[in-house]
Amino acid sequence: MKVASPAILAGVLLMAATGVTQAQQAPGAGFYGAIGYHYVNPKSGNGTLAGVFRSDINSDSEPTLTVGYNFDANWSAEAWLPLTRFKHDVSLDGAKSASIKHMPYLFTAQYHFLPDSPVRPFIGAGYGFVNVSGERTTGPIAGTTLNVKGADGFVGQFGADWYASDNVFVRADARYFDWKSKVELNGAGIGEVKVNPWIYGVSVGYRF
Repeated sequence: MKVASPAILAGVLLMAATGVTQAQQAPGAGFYGAIGYHYVNPKSGNGTLAGVFRSDINSDSEPTLTVGYNFDANWSAEAWLPLTRFKHDVSLDGAKSASIKHMPYLFTAQYHFLPDSPVRPFIGAGYGFVNVSGERTTGPIAGTTLNVKGADGFVGQFGADWYASDNVFVRADARYFDWKSKVELNGAGIGEVKVNPWIYGVSVGYRF
């Protein structure tokens, strides 16, 4: 399992808060893009399957891409997705029983505070959907066919951009994705998993 260190996020935020004091030019309308690394951390205890088995989904980290558009100094909209699929092991009553891969696509509208400051906090909200694939079974359910359905839901977001110049910035952010998927085993429905992950990450971006 790949684990993203919280020290990375703390270090970026500390650098943003203390590293630069001079004002930067507030962004006008235009596109921006960022390459990052994000950690998907599902909630603990993801539901009960077949009425009996407690399911747990572990975490994963992958490189990501953000593409957005600034409407003015405060408002923007962006799309976020991983560059490779996230992969998670699934345990039933503590025994590793499956693995899944997924590709989430998250879209948010954002409001940015302090547009003349080098450190620009923001909040956002929007919509996301996820495509689940690559289900594999092992352990107690080896040899069966597992199908985890795609899903969609609300996305909430907060973070901060540190502008090293008028165009180059470093971002630390967190997203909450309200994601629940129906699960089938050998074609029969056995319940629903509530993934509901927090997604934490850092990115380096450029405003065009």
